[in-house]
Amino acid sequence: MENLSERVYECTLAVEAYMVCDLLARAGISARVDGEFMQTGGGELPLGNLVKVRVDAARAQEAREVISEWEKLQPAEVSAPASGTARVKSSMWFAIGAMAGAFVVFMVLRTPVTSQGIDYDGDGAYETTYHYAGTRTTSTEYDRNGDRKTDLRWKFDLNGFEDGFESDDDFDGKFEWRGEVVNGQPKRSVLDVDNDGRPEQLWHFRYGVVTQVEYFLASGGRIVKREFYEAGLRASAEFDDDGDGMFERRVRYDRHAEPGM
Repeated sequence: MENLSERVYECTLAVEAYMVCDLLARAGISARVDGEFMQTGGGELPLGNLVKVRVDAARAQEAREVISEWEKLQPAEVSAPASGTARVKSSMWFAIGAMAGAFVVFMVLRTPVTSQGIDYDGDGAYETTYHYAGTRTTSTEYDRNGDRKTDLRWKFDLNGFEDGFESDDDFDGKFEWRGEVVNGQPKRSVLDVDNDGRPEQLWHFRYGVVTQVEYFLASGGRIVKREFYEAGLRASAEFDDDGDGMFERRVRYDRHAEPGM
């Protein structure tokens, strides 16, 4: 079994890391992502932390070459040399931005946090609880099975927009599902049953509709199955049955999700 421990790429967004993993998979190189669950609610990592892509040491040089060719195709950033005046202005605006950011954080910390909820069955416990900082919604929590424990939580950013969720669908007290939300719609959802930082499933959505599901080998992070969806219905799948990092078996499904001939 491959030892996916050699670091070949670093970035600040898990989505970008998974793009690189998919790029390597198409080149027949198994890879895994480390550090994605250290991200903040805004989808970025705390200062000094990076999401890493790792491969087997024997394929590391080949992986770096694949990534290097991919990076050459990305649009380059154009920047003009900074003059002395520009540097002064840049420093001034940086200082103003830092002070403004500090003021926002100060106000957020001073804003009183309140909660209110709905008790559907009249047992004295909320099944739905809304949390606020001032008038801004910070999160909504749900107790779906009535055990007085939160098993679904939607999180909101500083503008009051949904930016993520976490869900405990087996009601064991641990959130095994975590998702990213854009414009009020799910964009990506990750299943990590044992909470070891390595996903067992990765769901992709477009306009809130599932388009692709990837299944990972829990011990190594390799994708062993990939399903494709059309209009929310499973249309096809590909399988890596022998664990060599290549998809050698493909199946089409009919409208009833039955495999075709």
